[in-house]
Amino acid sequence: MAGIGFELRKIYNEDSLFSKQKAYAYAGIVYTGPMLLGILLTVGVVVLTMVAGISENERDYILSNLTYAIIFSLVITSLFSLVVTRFVADMLYEKKFETIIPSFYASSALMLIIGTPLYALYLALASRSLAEVAMGVLLFGELCLVWNVITYLTAIKSYKEIIKGFFLAIGVTIVSGLLSIFLHQKYGIFLSVCLGYGGMMFWMVRLIHDYFPSNLKMSFEFLKWFDQFSDLAKTGLYMLVALFAHIVINWFGPISKSFDGFFRTAPVYDVPAMLAYLTTLVSTLNFVMSVEVSFYPHFRRYFKLYNEEGSLSDIQEAETQMLDVMSNELKYVFWKQLLATIFIMFFGSVVLTYLPIGFNNQMHGYFLTLCLAYGLYAVGNVNILLLMYFADYKGAKKLAKHFAILTVVLSFGSQFLDPAFLGYAFLISSLVLFIESGQEIDKYTSDLQYHFLGSQTMVSKKDVGYFEKWTERLENIQKRWGK
Repeated sequence: MAGIGFELRKIYNEDSLFSKQKAYAYAGIVYTGPMLLGILLTVGVVVLTMVAGISENERDYILSNLTYAIIFSLVITSLFSLVVTRFVADMLYEKKFETIIPSFYASSALMLIIGTPLYALYLALASRSLAEVAMGVLLFGELCLVWNVITYLTAIKSYKEIIKGFFLAIGVTIVSGLLSIFLHQKYGIFLSVCLGYGGMMFWMVRLIHDYFPSNLKMSFEFLKWFDQFSDLAKTGLYMLVALFAHIVINWFGPISKSFDGFFRTAPVYDVPAMLAYLTTLVSTLNFVMSVEVSFYPHFRRYFKLYNEEGSLSDIQEAETQMLDVMSNELKYVFWKQLLATIFIMFFGSVVLTYLPIGFNNQMHGYFLTLCLAYGLYAVGNVNILLLMYFADYKGAKKLAKHFAILTVVLSFGSQFLDPAFLGYAFLISSLVLFIESGQEIDKYTSDLQYHFLGSQTMVSKKDVGYFEKWTERLENIQKRWGK
């Protein structure tokens, strides 16, 4: 948020009729664009398969390939995303812009080195053909780079160019997909998705090259941040596990379908889950806008008083104002999320009935349950983001860990119940996250001065961490290769 927050405040405070709408659009594009693109491309694939007259089994097979690539890529990038975000924010704050692009290439390289062999092996064991393995690995690599570059796009102010990138991906996918249908290409639709994401990837990389000092060298300095902020990496992984565990476990349950090898899916649950996830956009946008734009000036003033020797009364007054603003904005987020969830549950059910995507009664039931679940998750996630805002990384990690464990346990247990209750595992887990995260926020902010001052170490101790050693090794390898 180090980059986008400042730009949002400038846009939001513009004296124009559509300044607020422009700010919301900017936040939505940067923060939710890739997710929306994934959903739109998935719906587009469904429509293309119907136009092509492809059977339901073949359509599910294509969608499962896309789903597996998305989930595998998110698992790999989740190990890096929050720590890389922290590194980029620190570099922006210190105005070390020359380190940004080298860190992007280094983090992307590590993601691909770790993830590509594992995903290729999985596809091979799943009895995929050589062409399918090649396209699957290509899509996986593109997705890793897309998720990674989004972290760096938070500093980009050319939101019109970002919009063009998203529409480019959609346009390339649809046009190439229709062309493949016309030419009767066997893997045409899946290849069109690869082309769409590939086009967006190159567009976004070009944007960060236009904005930051261009440097094609890799720098692994960001790895040192893992030693100091390892809790961030764990938090990201735990949250990802919680978000996808209920989906993946259902792939091996009573409503699942099996393809060759290890490929399994549960379309009657996957599609409602994907659409219900849209409810989280409300809290995401409102957090970025309301909390970031309104809360940050008070947050900055409060901590600035410590650095500039503010009086105790000034600090206490600033703390009261900051926490009052935070409390009010959280209430707004909650009520907006509640109203939006109710609206989506009822309006969405009506619309989905008339769309040609095969929505049946069972899928409607899952959709309603998961809309409520994702609504609760969205507010809980906002609370976790605020904890990280206050640098309570251990508290955020604890909540994410509880959320992940509870989701896995309940999702596994729900496989032995009537299939109608499958969505309740994630609903209960999200409710617990919502309650626990609210309590953690209240507990932490009730004694904020202690956490800021009393919890600091008395003597600064500098140890060479595990990842710092790896940074030196990788830098040495790069130097030898560069000779």
